[in-house]
Amino acid sequence: MSLPSASTTRHLQHSTPVAEEPARPLRVLMYSTYFPPEFSGAAQQALMLARQLRRLGHHVEFVTVRWRDLPEQDVVDGFPVTRLYAGRGSKHRELRLWANLCAYVWRRRKDFDLLHSHGAYYTNAIVGPLARAAGLKSIVKASLASDDLHSVGHSLSGRLHLALLRQVDACVAISGDLTREFRDCGVRRERIHYLPNGVDTTLFHPAGDDVRSALRAQLDLPLDQPLALYAGVMDGRKNIEWLATQWVEHDAFGTEALLVAIGPQSREDPEGKLLARLQALQDSAPRRFRLRPYSAGIDTYLRAADLLVLPSRREGLPNVVLEAMACGLPCVAADVSGTRELIKPGETGFTYPPGDVAALATAVTDALSPDGRRLGANGRRVTEQLFSLEAVAGNYCRLYADLLGTKQ
Repeated sequence: MSLPSASTTRHLQHSTPVAEEPARPLRVLMYSTYFPPEFSGAAQQALMLARQLRRLGHHVEFVTVRWRDLPEQDVVDGFPVTRLYAGRGSKHRELRLWANLCAYVWRRRKDFDLLHSHGAYYTNAIVGPLARAAGLKSIVKASLASDDLHSVGHSLSGRLHLALLRQVDACVAISGDLTREFRDCGVRRERIHYLPNGVDTTLFHPAGDDVRSALRAQLDLPLDQPLALYAGVMDGRKNIEWLATQWVEHDAFGTEALLVAIGPQSREDPEGKLLARLQALQDSAPRRFRLRPYSAGIDTYLRAADLLVLPSRREGLPNVVLEAMACGLPCVAADVSGTRELIKPGETGFTYPPGDVAALATAVTDALSPDGRRLGANGRRVTEQLFSLEAVAGNYCRLYADLLGTKQ
C-alpha cells in the first residue's frame, strides 16, 4: 500500500472538513398479537430485532393484545410494553382492538416515526391506514407461509384484508414463498421486501466436546448416546407427536439416539391432552424420548445436542433452525416452506417429505454420521454470512430510512 505524498498530506492537513449531519435515531412502535410471557416465535424475533436496534441507538416500544390478567403497562427486557383489550366475543373481536389501537397510536403519534407489525394477518393490516392517518410510516411482516395471507381476497374479510394491505408502506416477507404470496394476492411489487429472520450468532455458537459433555451433565442428559433435539410449541402444526411416536416405535431408527422435546404448551391445547400423551410416551421409553418444559435457555440445549429435528407441517423461516445452524448442528426437517430455504440437503442437513417415515430415518441416520460435523460447520458459516442479527437489523434500518426519506 503506497503512502500519501507530502503535498497530499499538506492538503489533508489544511483542508476544512465538511461536517455531516448525524442520522437521527429512529422511533419505532412494534405491534405483535402475542408477546412475552405469551409464547410467540414472531415476538421472539421482534425482541431480538429490537435489542439490536437499541444497540444502534434507536428507540423501540411494543404494543400488544392484553391476554388473561397481564398488566396493561409493563416493561419487558427494558422495552416499554402496552397491552390493549380486544373484544370478548368469538366474532369481530378485532373491532375493539382496532379502536383501542387507533386511540393509543393517535394519542402518541408524535412519539414515533414508524408502526411495525410482526404479522400480516387481517387484524394486523390495520396498521396501514392507521399509520397514514397519524402521519407515520407502516410495515407488516408476514411470518408464516399459507397462513398470514391465506384468505386475502377470497371473502368479505379477505377483500377488506387486501384493501388494508394496500395502505401499508412496506410488506416484509421472510421467505421466497411469502414473497410470492404477497405478490399473488395483489400487493404492488415495489412494496414487497425480502428480509429474512436473523439469529444472534454471539449467543448461539458451537460448543466443543468438553463443553457439550459438561452441559449434558448440567441438564441431566445422558453422556453415552447421541442427542437429537426438538424445540418448539407442542401443537399439531409442529407435528411433534408424530415425530416422537415414530422415534419410539422405530427404536431411534437404529441410531441409539435420545430425542428430547422442549417447548411450551400450545394455546390450542388448554387442557394439556397432547402433553399428557407425550408424557405417557416418555414413560414407556425413557431412553428414546424425553419431554422437557419450555426454557429460555434453548441455546444451552442446542450446544448440548448433536442434531436438531423439526417435523413442522408449515413454517415461515423457523427461528430454531437458524439457532441450531448457528450452534453448528446439522438439521433434519420436513420439506416445507422456510425450512427448505435454510436446509440444503447434504450441505447443512437433510429434508424429508412430510409424513415419510423411511425418508426421515435416512435423514436422521445420515445427519448423525461422522459427516454431521461438516454439515454443522457449513450451517454456522451460512448463518454468519447471511442471517446474522447485525446484518438483518442493518437491512431494517435501511428500509426504515428509505420509507422516512432520511439517512442511516
